[in-house]
Amino acid sequence: VGDDLVDLPVMERVGVPIAVANAYDPVKQIALYTTRAAGGEGAVREAIDWILRQQGRYQSALKRLKESVYTR
Repeated sequence: VGDDLVDLPVMERVGVPIAVANAYDPVKQIALYTTRAAGGEGAVREAIDWILRQQGRYQSALKRLKESVYTR
């Protein structure tokens, strides 16, 4: 997850480059997904949810989380 020029080299190498809503335009241009949330306002949470949904794992991850919280 990136937002500025310093993030470009890493984003060009990772499998799923993601930009935040308020990212610099060149960062958004290489992103596979751009969050609706700005950096510092829930963008990473949104990115994680998006990845889990793309993998078809969102519901199972949510279920495991709920079970682990309620069994302690």
